[in-house]
Amino acid sequence: MNQNLQTTLRQLRLSGLGQSLDVRLHEASSNRLTHLEFLELILEDELSTRRQRKLDSRIRAAEFRTLKPLDDFDWRFNPSIPRKEIYDLAAGHFIARHEDVLFVGPPGVGKTMLAQAIGYEAIKQGLLVRYRSIFDLVRDFLEEESTSQRDRVLRQYLKPDLLIIDDMGLKALPKHSGEYLMEIIVRRHETRSTIMTSNRPLEDWGKLLQDVPTASAILDRFLQYAHLITITGKSYRMKNSALTKAKAGVEPKPAEAKPSA
Repeated sequence: MNQNLQTTLRQLRLSGLGQSLDVRLHEASSNRLTHLEFLELILEDELSTRRQRKLDSRIRAAEFRTLKPLDDFDWRFNPSIPRKEIYDLAAGHFIARHEDVLFVGPPGVGKTMLAQAIGYEAIKQGLLVRYRSIFDLVRDFLEEESTSQRDRVLRQYLKPDLLIIDDMGLKALPKHSGEYLMEIIVRRHETRSTIMTSNRPLEDWGKLLQDVPTASAILDRFLQYAHLITITGKSYRMKNSALTKAKAGVEPKPAEAKPSA
């Protein structure tokens, strides 16, 4: 490809076409493609590049902690996970209906991974997704002092088609956390979809938010049209830690013998 053509393609922002043009020219010559067939190929290359660029941009904007597609998930390790229901959620129909999802279970059983995988599928469908831990969410509001600044933060949480709020229950939250969460849940109710994960039973939310009435109001509104998925079982992280030690040749410590009576 000559330099003038490269410059023209850059100016037209046809980077996908530029990357594949030499290959397509050779293919057209070898297979005796018509002008129309050649044009169709290079335009499809450009469209494919733009779709991938848009997907990558949406993934970055979502700010996922880690990302593993559902097809890579180890379903055998934890049979308590309802696989069919997870794939149904990944199809995105609950988002179209403005429904919500709540994953409940102890740390390490796959709640975060599943929530993000569902978010990834939503992005592939062209939807706007945002992932935040509950601690990030509260900090976003606490860092802003004025009402106008907090309104700006609130708008960022109201915009996504799917909002994922992770890690409820790891520890108690600062004062007023319940008010911020309540505002988001109420404003998104029946207009957008939200996925939440909780490491603690729902009856503990009042203590976690240091506000029992607000916690009750949040759950009352959120659970109205929510898919409640309870996961039990062992921790994936503990499993991976054990495998890592086994590969490194580290033997587990034997249990200490109880002293004789």
